[in-house]
Amino acid sequence: MKIRDVRLTPLMTEAESISAGPGAALVEVETDEGITGIGEACIHSERGEAAIAAQKIVEIGFKPLLIGENPLDVQRLWLKLYSYCEWYGRGGVAIYALSGIDVALWDICGKALGVPVYTLLGGKFRDKIPVYASLLFDMDNPEDTAKEGKKYVIQGYKAVKYGWGKTRERAFGMNPDEDEEMIRTIREVLGPNIQIMVDVGRFVNLTPAQAIRLAKRLEKYDIFWLEEPLPPEDVTGYKMLSDSVDVYIAAGESEYSRQGFVEYITRRAVDIIQPDVTKAGGLTEAKKIADMCETWNLMMVPHGFSSVVNVAANLQLVASMPRAFILEYRRTPSPLISKLAKKPFTYEDGYLKIPSEPGLGIEIDYSVVEECSIKQ
Repeated sequence: MKIRDVRLTPLMTEAESISAGPGAALVEVETDEGITGIGEACIHSERGEAAIAAQKIVEIGFKPLLIGENPLDVQRLWLKLYSYCEWYGRGGVAIYALSGIDVALWDICGKALGVPVYTLLGGKFRDKIPVYASLLFDMDNPEDTAKEGKKYVIQGYKAVKYGWGKTRERAFGMNPDEDEEMIRTIREVLGPNIQIMVDVGRFVNLTPAQAIRLAKRLEKYDIFWLEEPLPPEDVTGYKMLSDSVDVYIAAGESEYSRQGFVEYITRRAVDIIQPDVTKAGGLTEAKKIADMCETWNLMMVPHGFSSVVNVAANLQLVASMPRAFILEYRRTPSPLISKLAKKPFTYEDGYLKIPSEPGLGIEIDYSVVEECSIKQ
């Protein structure tokens, strides 16, 4: 079996804000035996320019390196592409594109061998995984924000995460009094038995001292974790924060490859590591990051707020992890979550069932791809 074609299709949806994750990129690797692997590059730029740049990297840079290769040589091909990233920088858009190709190669392997990807990652530890509903803050309306989460509690979710804000100008983390009132309201509406996660996000970058003060204000509301309150480069600041508060600290969605996680893990700078399979280097790297977390006895919860392909890859990964305990499941509306796959995931009472079909276990609806494709 040989690779015959490689494609990256930039996608963009209508969304009220960049925090709603309007964009992504579908990656397809086609073989000469009729098997096509599906992957995703998680790219959320506001005008689609990052996805277009990734498309050029794939078409002009990566594709010639892959044509004629055996798609089952996943590790070797990963290293071949990663070495070529010297021309782009070994992070950012290039690694997003590499992540999508890698996920697609794993999908091919599973389909070719007739097994789910988790079998190739070492086998499954579970048939289903608890998920938390992932939503956005509306800082102008705490009551409605809380009630949106309550909808999912009624559906059986035991955990809800809120993040960022609707706009850069009205984001969580900008006003401590408003931040506390928001979390107080959410706790009151959701009740005492629901885990609440708080994601400060990229609209606000606090200092370690500011983040410590914020975390201490929120401790009384028993939040489960505080996510990404600091710039991703400030590993020392994260270590200060984690050592100073009685709240789990989570970070990692902005890092690339296992090298980007070395300091976070070996310094125990955060409590929960959050690589994104479609950003950090694909399933090849995510599995290695998971093994590092297991070695250093740290919790890992993969990030995912883009498309159904991301969810599918995450489900295969957490199936193979010894101590996976929860997974992000975007509930902020998007056709890339609700319509891109022909068959929805099976959700029941706070859990997603892990697909057991060959590969990632999903089939793409190409009418949605056409509807969301960026027209250049």
